Amino acid sequence: MGILFFDIDDTLFSHQTFTIPESTHEALARAKANGHHLVLASGRGHSGIVDLYDDTLFEGAVCCSGGCVFWNDELIIDHPIPQDKAAYLIQLAEQYESGISVQGKLESWQNNKVMEVMRRVLPKSALKKRMHMQHLDQHQEQPIYKVDYFFPDLEHAQALLAKLPEDLNICVFPDAIGKGSGCEVSANGVSKGSGITELLNWLEIDRSDSYAFGDSENDIEMLKSCGTGIAMGNGVQAIKDCADYITSSVDDNGIWNAMKHFGLIE
Repeated sequence: MGILFFDIDDTLFSHQTFTIPESTHEALARAKANGHHLVLASGRGHSGIVDLYDDTLFEGAVCCSGGCVFWNDELIIDHPIPQDKAAYLIQLAEQYESGISVQGKLESWQNNKVMEVMRRVLPKSALKKRMHMQHLDQHQEQPIYKVDYFFPDLEHAQALLAKLPEDLNICVFPDAIGKGSGCEVSANGVSKGSGITELLNWLEIDRSDSYAFGDSENDIEMLKSCGTGIAMGNGVQAIKDCADYITSSVDDNGIWNAMKHFGLIE
């Protein structure tokens, strides 16, 4: 019996169809029936996953890129960004005219720039599922676990990145600058990989029995922390370079094919 960690966006959830492919649904159900533990591992906060995915399949969730970890809805790991640094990160977004999304334990908040992008890019069906989004003005000093920046262009990105505190964990998405989320920031030493390692220790499950599935730069530590790291065929080159196996894309039965390859499903 193994434990399987899944990134959501462009790993389980297709950004072409804004759905989870049928083959992925079937693979997850079969893996669960075979006794494997299924865990989400996402940059999203808990509010960004509960309405989208079947919690009868998933026993746990590594949320906010490792900032908080849930097991059967119990919060077992909790690493918020220090409050003074979180306030500074929000200030930087305004100073450098960037979109910002901040993730709390159970809620998230966005400024106007992010909300405008969401309304323009997401179809109405997907947008409805994101109604947990709140305007940044509604944030009232609740703990922040992760900050996402949406840079308008390379110039603003470089200027803001140069101001980020060195004692925070920073993951930059080079291909997304000016197009989408260009950077995420979490507490020092906190990543999907650290959250997974802490969860494995808490469950007393050996690393060799763990599998990670991801597509992006913020999944690299996740793949490295598990016994077997699997990159999606639609993933960035950096994730493929560190993977033990590269499967097909999310829209081409990638999860199903990888599970079959490793004998996790029949």
